[in-house]
Amino acid sequence: MHGNPPAALGSGAYVAGVAGAAALVAGRPLAAGAAVAVAGLCLGIVAGGLAVTRTRLLARRVASRATGLAVLALGLWVTWTGVQSGAGTRYQFTIGSVFLAVVGWAVMVRGDGAAGVADGDGRSETLAVLPWTTDGRGVTDARRRQLERLVDVAALVVVTGLFVRAAVLSDPSSWLFGGLFLAVFLPGARSRVRLTDAGLVTTRYVCWRVPFDLTQTPWTRVYGYEATDDRVTIATEFGPDLVYDRARIDDSERVVGVLDERVPRL
Repeated sequence: MHGNPPAALGSGAYVAGVAGAAALVAGRPLAAGAAVAVAGLCLGIVAGGLAVTRTRLLARRVASRATGLAVLALGLWVTWTGVQSGAGTRYQFTIGSVFLAVVGWAVMVRGDGAAGVADGDGRSETLAVLPWTTDGRGVTDARRRQLERLVDVAALVVVTGLFVRAAVLSDPSSWLFGGLFLAVFLPGARSRVRLTDAGLVTTRYVCWRVPFDLTQTPWTRVYGYEATDDRVTIATEFGPDLVYDRARIDDSERVVGVLDERVPRL
């Protein structure tokens, strides 16, 4: 159900690129520029996730044009600065930051445009809510959950170590690798699916409870469902089946009733 790059990740890249390029053009050291870019990445992901899951701000034409013009103006500023001061190492890093902002802008606008119905916009009524899941399937044993927690802790340790090294040694590469590692291995990724009158709305969270992405699967793309005493399985057109332990569903009878009204039983 997640066929497009998350708009929140694009927002993080956009803010990181803009902030890093602005810091470098302003004459900050490379390490400081990298630190600003990493901070912008984190703030951009959080802000972009909230914009995607709570509003449709990023999908509005005014917002997309304003953010696009901002990165265009930044590119012209960086080009003029490079012409005046020469294309040295700093200029190459600055151009790379602008390119990151452009890519982030494209992902941000396209990702939110395809995100579907946002929470609280009044266009979809929640009929039932399925349990939290960490892998899209909903059924995991205790050993699997412990392994996921260990992976989360390991990711945080690696990121923290890289950031400490960057701060102590003023090493821009450690800031960059730490930010990249954080973006790729965002810890605690979990999803929650809501059954609405329009279809399945999936909200993905990172860092355990930070909203990151929202997508919608219409009922026409749901093949059907199967309900037993132990599990509820929902088969969709794209991606793996959604499988839930029936004992973990708060109101399993309501969930089955909603599915029974809208999709065939397999």
